[in-house]
Amino acid sequence: MKEADDKLHWVQALRGIAVLLVVLTHTRYVLLDTDQFALADRLMMPGAMGVDLFFIISGFIMVYTTTGMTGVRSAALFGVKRVARIWPAYAVITLGWVLLRHGGSYFADAARIEQFVKSLLYMPVDPANPPFFGYAFPLGWTLAFEMYFYLAFGLCMLAGRLRWFAFAVWMFITLMLLPLDRGGPTLDVRQHLATHSPWLHLAMNPIIWEFLAGVAIGHLYLCSWFRVHSVQTAWLMTVCGIGFAAWFVFGRIGTFHGPAQWGWPLALMVTLLALASKTVVFKPPAALVWLGTVSYSMYLTHYLGQMLLLRYLPQWGVDTKTWAQVFLTVLFALPLAALAHWLLEVKLSGMVRRLLMAALDRALPARAGTAAPEAVAAAN
Repeated sequence: MKEADDKLHWVQALRGIAVLLVVLTHTRYVLLDTDQFALADRLMMPGAMGVDLFFIISGFIMVYTTTGMTGVRSAALFGVKRVARIWPAYAVITLGWVLLRHGGSYFADAARIEQFVKSLLYMPVDPANPPFFGYAFPLGWTLAFEMYFYLAFGLCMLAGRLRWFAFAVWMFITLMLLPLDRGGPTLDVRQHLATHSPWLHLAMNPIIWEFLAGVAIGHLYLCSWFRVHSVQTAWLMTVCGIGFAAWFVFGRIGTFHGPAQWGWPLALMVTLLALASKTVVFKPPAALVWLGTVSYSMYLTHYLGQMLLLRYLPQWGVDTKTWAQVFLTVLFALPLAALAHWLLEVKLSGMVRRLLMAALDRALPARAGTAAPEAVAAAN
């Protein structure tokens, strides 16, 4: 692993924490309809902020890994990598979810076929229900925002040296100007901004500000002046940043997704961690770094694993309405994520990436000495 990758182990660890929190959030449904659910909801529901943390990290990493990448080939290369990494695994899990949950009869209903197709295209199925939008696979809403961000981010590379100006204009138009006569601008991610275009519901949703916070943090991180020289100050910022975010989220000061809720204290935390990491070396546990590596697969598969456990364990006489089942559900998510990472990310996505890269090389041959830099491991 490169030295640059080592410096970003703290980012991978944050991803690991984020996905673990999301898994715990969904395990509270195990205790639904029991006298323990109120406690489980109190303890675990705030973990949904792991999604907001993912969005901020995505913005940060995209800036870090695409420094100096502009032009047509760079934009195409960026798109190939993002599509190959995200879409194949998502498509497989979406298909698996609808078949295991609903059976083959799902595709006998024209409305559900439409829901499935729209979900695979990241098109909001129910635009009046932001930010979730009624996707066939319930967790697909987060990937729709990710893919939209990647689309905007990649297309702005075509502007060359004006890349960041184009990006700023794009975001100003979609987040400030377009919502003006549609009920916005707003920082409430649940506010329905009326528009006839389903994809504009993604573009105008204020949760995009969290990606932009990550972009801003990424730019600051790359600035030589953005540092503190005192080790003590760096550690103080680290502890206070993490502590403040934990207080805000688990103290129920913020109660939902979005920049005005969980987003801003998490963005502040990541900013302070990025600043401190240039002065001190964070050495997170290897287990957290591994969780960060398989975080995408764990995010995709843990809900599916939970459904399977709740369906089949009762047939063996196991009481699934217990805290022991919460533990088993989290435990089961680990090997499931490892298997999915190998099958879907390494094998399937790797194959798709090679095919798309071959097509890209035929369409846009790389000039000698101008190959775009490869993304570091933290972006994979």
